[in-house]
Amino acid sequence: MSIVPIQRLSYVRCGCHLDQIGKDADVIISHNGSLSVCTDAIRQFKVSLSACCLLSVVGCAQVDQRTVTPAMPGATTAPTETPLTVRPAVHRKKAVEPSASSLDRVKTVAYADEGAEGDEVATGDKGQDSSPSFADQLERIALAPVEMHAVESRLESFSDLVAADVSQATEENVYTLDQLEQLALANNPAIVAAGATATKAAGLRNQVGTRPNPTLGYFGQQLADENTDQHGVFVEQEFVRGNKLELNREVLGHTMSAQRWEMQTQRYRVLTDVRVRFYEAVAAQQRADATRNFETVARRGVQVAMERKEAEEGNLIEVLQAQTLLSEIMLAAEQAEVEYRGAWQDLAAVAGLPEAAPARLVDVPATEKAPRDWQAAYDQILSESPELSAANALVCEKYALLKRQRVQMVPNLTGNFGAGYDNATDSGMINLEFSAPIPVWNQNSGNISAAYAEYTRALEDVKRIEQSIKSRLARTAQAFDSALAAVTKYETEIIPQTQKSLDLSEEAYRAGELEFLQVLVVRRSYFESAIRLIAAQGNLAQANAQVEGLLLTGGLDAPSDYTDGDGIRGASFGGQ
Repeated sequence: MSIVPIQRLSYVRCGCHLDQIGKDADVIISHNGSLSVCTDAIRQFKVSLSACCLLSVVGCAQVDQRTVTPAMPGATTAPTETPLTVRPAVHRKKAVEPSASSLDRVKTVAYADEGAEGDEVATGDKGQDSSPSFADQLERIALAPVEMHAVESRLESFSDLVAADVSQATEENVYTLDQLEQLALANNPAIVAAGATATKAAGLRNQVGTRPNPTLGYFGQQLADENTDQHGVFVEQEFVRGNKLELNREVLGHTMSAQRWEMQTQRYRVLTDVRVRFYEAVAAQQRADATRNFETVARRGVQVAMERKEAEEGNLIEVLQAQTLLSEIMLAAEQAEVEYRGAWQDLAAVAGLPEAAPARLVDVPATEKAPRDWQAAYDQILSESPELSAANALVCEKYALLKRQRVQMVPNLTGNFGAGYDNATDSGMINLEFSAPIPVWNQNSGNISAAYAEYTRALEDVKRIEQSIKSRLARTAQAFDSALAAVTKYETEIIPQTQKSLDLSEEAYRAGELEFLQVLVVRRSYFESAIRLIAAQGNLAQANAQVEGLLLTGGLDAPSDYTDGDGIRGASFGGQ
């Protein structure tokens, strides 16, 4: 028997610690810091090492390992002689350390994944007096077949995935509703334009009430006659009668009030648009998240169907159905992403954001899920609507304009005062003149008739707006009630029912009581119900936002300009 010196074999890739081979080796001799093993023991060791590494790679057995503390530099650690032991790897159960007398029994377990438990298979014969070699023990290890339900255990709960938040990484740009509202109020050009128009009305109101400037002039008479010429200066002033200037300011004061209400109306329009588009984008964001989650489940479903077919437990129909479901979910995911990008870009345009890439919307306010008294809501909107207040201000404006046109026929009085020197008499002189038009032919009857027609139109416009509010509220109430009914039904009945059906179907499938295709149908039903719930919640929030925004929309529409210049001031002079 030849002795071959080899280096100390302490650890190998399979995880076995081999300070001592055990009884299988015939001779272990320490020689100059190395181990010398007989050639017979080496052959048995090679067989044992190959089998152990193979089992560790494929995950079919776990071999007991000792925890090794790394040696500090300069320190020496004496090798500890510990018998090589093999113990079963059972998931969620702590393995019992085998005793020295039971080392002749080698236990192992076959499993498809870390979470699956297999059946322990024992080898060895208790009746034998002599212990078999380690290589013989490995050769007699029996591997249990892999069951398909173990593969299914790798899938997470589908309902948890659909409800989960898929934002694994923190988004750089996140916005809340309050932030977007403040940005929109600061950046919206329509609000700035409405404010400029209100300032314009204030300036016109101040202008139309100012009195006419006096006229200063020079006069000369009999300039061709020597020593008889007269020279002097005069001052002419028109006195506006009939309280025309005060009525002018009253007219433009109501115009200024209407413009301020228009600016407030524009603010409501912007806020309503931001809220409606925010909830629309949130719903699209949630649909995209849920669809991406279910896409993961659908991909795993295809994998499971193919594994079942390869294991001859499934068929091609299951594979095709799973692939069809995955294709539909991938299409739905693409459409959800497109909807989210479009909703975000619309929201960013209303809020005046420069970012083109969609941001994450967080801190979504909860919507009150309670029926509304729509008659009370209508009365409240009528009492708070700036749109209706602007219309009422225009009624006051037209009535003030009617009063102003009725006094237009009152003639103004023009006075002229002059003083000079007469060379013929070598003395001074003073001239005083007064004049006024006589309303014989022009009594302003046409303007009075037109002003009354505008006043009537303004009154009818108020009624039109009230009916428009009622019509818009009817449509919004319809959307709100329909969405509320859907949300209530889905949250209290449909989602719990589909959730329970999903749980039972997965349990029944793992127990072999339900076909794979039936599980796909249940999962599809749960997914579609979850998507419909998200859509209903979005519709409910949008309808509620419209009611809270007094049914005013169109934040980027041009605001109305009710001013008509200062022409009314010009009509106050001249008496015509």
